[in-house]
Amino acid sequence: MSKKVLFTWFIVYCMFSAPVFGQDQYSLGGFDSPVCVTQYGGFLYLSNSGNHFGLSVEDGDGYISRVRSDGSQQDPTMKFITGLNNPRGIYVIQGTLYVCDINRLVGFDVRPLAPSPPRKIVDISFANENVTQLTGIASFSDNLVYLTATDINAIFEVNLSTGQYQKWMEISAPSGILIDNNQMYISSMGTDSLPNGKLGVIDMRTKQYTQLIDDEGYFFGLALNDKRLYYSDWVQFAKRGIIKWVDLDTKSTGQLRLTQRIGGPADFHFDSRNDLFIIPAVLEGSVYGCLNFTR
Repeated sequence: MSKKVLFTWFIVYCMFSAPVFGQDQYSLGGFDSPVCVTQYGGFLYLSNSGNHFGLSVEDGDGYISRVRSDGSQQDPTMKFITGLNNPRGIYVIQGTLYVCDINRLVGFDVRPLAPSPPRKIVDISFANENVTQLTGIASFSDNLVYLTATDINAIFEVNLSTGQYQKWMEISAPSGILIDNNQMYISSMGTDSLPNGKLGVIDMRTKQYTQLIDDEGYFFGLALNDKRLYYSDWVQFAKRGIIKWVDLDTKSTGQLRLTQRIGGPADFHFDSRNDLFIIPAVLEGSVYGCLNFTR
């Protein structure tokens, strides 16, 4: 069975087996350092950073996979967009798939009637900032997005209408980013290869940063479900990763009781309707589907 067919089977199985089989966890391997999953227009998009995750190697082996989230696509495209270097965070706004790729933000037309393969319509360079790890992306509006620059301890604000950007704030090793109601949630992978990353929130009106809880680790992905903020913690650079959560009102904390640990859980997607986490595992070259772990 080809990897394409397996990818379709995996998504279908995860999406529709939860009510039957209850809590469970599945994985599919064969990817190339998968980093981020996002959903748009009935499709799931997955960034694969290639053979050199964590290195600013412009080798062109990074790519984006795409598959219908309902599993109806007979021949999903594992290499839907190719020629990228080390793609990490991805996000779709108004039919454009934006990709953080080392030191540039590129955008591709993925509207339903757009040509295939997708045409690149945005290319904003950050080379003058000496950044090599543009990692996360989140939107404040259709014209305004924010990027985390892990290696230079910064957050950039990008105006998509003009293509102009500015360094919006300095913060230690930001990785994941999520914006909700003028609150910017930020996770950190830590500094000096130590698990000293933090989880915090920035009031975008005042730029006031507050650490949410007294917890440290190798933090990456973020997802919000009502008042519960989920975040991934690699724990170690091995198959030890977990998904944690904090209640934003009470500050109570916990973690998903996964059936197995994950190697490098990165920028995951949470489907609240199906209680499904789709989690890229960078260190394994796998993608996990985790069902019914929040109920």
